[in-house]
Amino acid sequence: MSVREIYEQLGIKAKYENEITKLNNRIILIVGNFDSQFLKRERNLRENVHPNLRKEFAFLIGDSDIRRSLKDFFRSSMFVDAFQINIFNLKCLLEVSKKVLLPTTYKDLYDFIVEEARRTIEITPIDIGYLFSGDTIIKKGAKELDEKLILDNLTWLSKYPVIKQSYEASLKHYLGKNYPDAITNAYASLEGLVKTLLNTEKRLDNDETRKNLINKLGLDGDWGQLLNYYCKLAHEFSSRHGKKETGEKLELAVELVEFYIYITGTFIRLISTLSAKSDKG
Repeated sequence: MSVREIYEQLGIKAKYENEITKLNNRIILIVGNFDSQFLKRERNLRENVHPNLRKEFAFLIGDSDIRRSLKDFFRSSMFVDAFQINIFNLKCLLEVSKKVLLPTTYKDLYDFIVEEARRTIEITPIDIGYLFSGDTIIKKGAKELDEKLILDNLTWLSKYPVIKQSYEASLKHYLGKNYPDAITNAYASLEGLVKTLLNTEKRLDNDETRKNLINKLGLDGDWGQLLNYYCKLAHEFSSRHGKKETGEKLELAVELVEFYIYITGTFIRLISTLSAKSDKG
């Protein structure tokens, strides 16, 4: 399942499409600016370095046409799959620029495209399924996990509308890069499901609640320890509790929030699978 399909499942595909168009425009703009850096400086850059960069880039992306500018290799949003092509091409351009420019006296041009690419990805206000790490672009998430821990869970939670609403809110906050609220709502969805399953009003961070859940699902004690850490993470980083001593909100690493979303999905899937077996038994 693609990130686009997740947005569609949550009913916010239009927002995704709008931001992807803007991101495509930014990519084309920065690559055009990168081209112009070569043209306004010394002759060697224009006549040797830039042509070599274009040739190496065409080779890496598998294009037999060495075009007059780097920008000409990128697609406008009018084309189908423009975003996937452009994000792949931008990653390749970073790789080629590192090879061609970094060992030379033109390292400043390499630094330029790296910084512009980083800014282009990070300024996007929604999750696009990619992040900038180090000096390259990497893909986030895993298709199999998204299908099992997000799509399947959303379908199963249809029988629990309030809990599903919290889980959907968590995903929307995550995609909107509002990470503390993503953790808050993820925790609320699992806590609500556990309360419903156990027919209790006791909170998930209560030792007895976790013990009763583990016993009901027939799991061993290690799962109880994992649940305990899950609760501690929520108390440390959620929008309700995640603040520094000064009162400022904590800065959360996207990898931590992604892990929290997936571990929430794992527990929901465990509950749905094992409770179904228990009912049959």
